[in-house]
Amino acid sequence: MRIFVVKKSTIIRAAVFILLVVGAIVYTQVALVDAAPVSSQSESMPICSVDTDEKVVALTFDTAFGDMDYTAEILDVLDEESVRATFFVMGLWANEYPDKLDDILTGGQEIANHSMDHVRYPDLSTSEILADAGEAADLIFDMTGYDTRLIRMPYGAFDTESILALESEGYIPIKWSLDSKDWKGYDAEKVVNGVLSEVKSGDIIMFQNNMAATPEALQEIILGLREQGYKIVTVSDLLLDSAYIVDGNGTQRLVEE
Repeated sequence: MRIFVVKKSTIIRAAVFILLVVGAIVYTQVALVDAAPVSSQSESMPICSVDTDEKVVALTFDTAFGDMDYTAEILDVLDEESVRATFFVMGLWANEYPDKLDDILTGGQEIANHSMDHVRYPDLSTSEILADAGEAADLIFDMTGYDTRLIRMPYGAFDTESILALESEGYIPIKWSLDSKDWKGYDAEKVVNGVLSEVKSGDIIMFQNNMAATPEALQEIILGLREQGYKIVTVSDLLLDSAYIVDGNGTQRLVEE
């Protein structure tokens, strides 16, 4: 029988080697976890568009302050073309133009929330966001009887905290996927060409109510959308009824079974 004698120094070196190997394995696993890509669905997003096979879009209008207000002219076009759209109403605007808010209501248009004071939500605390949204919602209800859950954040600005805060109170944050850019002061032709060249199914298209070219552009856009085979609906009618997710691009999609 042979007896092997192992020097103490050899045992220590072996132990150190094993510890280094184990440490390297643990470090590698941690590094891999840290390097793993974050799913876009972990980010909270407003709904910007809807995933649909149907050729359908929603027209939306943000009420805003300015030297002029073209709500009446916009409503005339919508009425003439038998189109229902969604008006995101700011509380301050509603207080200044109650008659025009009533015209939106009696014109059969959809009314939604656009904040009370038009302050960027990412700059506010959770309690301030909910207070602002709630004040606007209460005002709209008191003035019109419309109990809307749809809300468009001022300037379209958002972060994860603001989206989660709004959703926790039952609001549905809405942005847009196609900006008409009428707010840049473009003439009607440029607004029309921009929208009709970029539109796609499921788009939520944004306009302002205080730009001179918007009513004229709106008429041509409605006709152009119809020529391309699009149906025009409100945001509520565009949104999916079944369980959904909102992906990293802000597209509302059905949950895959």
